[in-house]
Amino acid sequence: MKFIANREELLKALLITSKISPSKSIDMSTTYIKIDLNERGLFFTSTDGKLSIISKVPFIIDDTQIIRDIVYGSTLINAQLFTEIVKRIDGKELSFELIDDSIVKIENEKSDFKLNAIDPNEFHDIDFSFDGVKITLLTKNFIEAINQVSFAVSLNTKDTRQSLGGVNIESVPSKLVFTATDGARLAKKEIYLELDEKINATISAKTLQEVIRTITTENSIDIYINERRALFVLNNTLINASLINESYPSTKNIIPKNFYYTLTVNSNELISAMERVSLFSTERENVIKLTMTNEYVEVSSKSLQVGSAVERIKSFDFNGERLEISFNSEFVKSAIKSLDVEEVTINFLGEMKPFTVVNKDDDSVIQLITPVRTY
Repeated sequence: MKFIANREELLKALLITSKISPSKSIDMSTTYIKIDLNERGLFFTSTDGKLSIISKVPFIIDDTQIIRDIVYGSTLINAQLFTEIVKRIDGKELSFELIDDSIVKIENEKSDFKLNAIDPNEFHDIDFSFDGVKITLLTKNFIEAINQVSFAVSLNTKDTRQSLGGVNIESVPSKLVFTATDGARLAKKEIYLELDEKINATISAKTLQEVIRTITTENSIDIYINERRALFVLNNTLINASLINESYPSTKNIIPKNFYYTLTVNSNELISAMERVSLFSTERENVIKLTMTNEYVEVSSKSLQVGSAVERIKSFDFNGERLEISFNSEFVKSAIKSLDVEEVTINFLGEMKPFTVVNKDDDSVIQLITPVRTY
């Protein structure tokens, strides 16, 4: 096996693929990257056991020869070391040669590296077949959906409910619904889409963020979901992710349909006020109080040891009787930021009832937050 390749294009594919390879692992094969050179191109494959990526370097890109002097073959070498060599080596091109199936020689006119190689048959058998229910989404819609819900997953590594660390993707009539929750808050995004087959799958939020980071110039993304895994298809990259094998909590009846109080407020003004008063949320981290009347809206916090803070919101529209409600300010800030709008509407049922944060001009996304008891 041998080739001469454009270093920059080689590095692009390597950075996509090798980033999931751990530097150390009980399963040594996950620290290696598989390299395949055949008549279809040069392929790099890596896995961490749950997430697998294969990325292709074409022989020609835009009429420019990327790979030449080719001898087909395959091997396994250390993913992190190989990536660092390609990253640091000088020159426009580098040569790669497998010697006696045990040594890989990487060189150019200035540098000469040798890496131990092992039998490619030692690598995991990974299924990259296009098997399952196919979903095609505009990449901008996919990215928006993940960003608008993934912040609400549980980050508690001690939580035994693995599903709370994932985003649930479910098909309902004419819609694809993305849902995330950590038990105290919930985020839901709907995309209008007709599907002939039913799907209900939960995918790690970290995996979905990895997919987003891999997207470059693609206008659309194909997703194949079966009972075991989801396959994300990009231009020259396939990402294979194991599903979370645990039933997702039922969230169908959690979001209230009617509310007694409504606050519409400038997003940045409310976020800034919460950030300032939360400096005094020392006894209960990030917990603040929101007091609303038709005459004024106040954001406040206090600490027996430190002091107190109150800020009044200048621009607001409140409908309802006087209401006080306390909540985790980080939860509300994250919800507002995910909507990315100038004004948000917050709907309330009562001081200890879950409330929603929404964009009044877009009913496809909704954030639900549970209040907390306070002073």
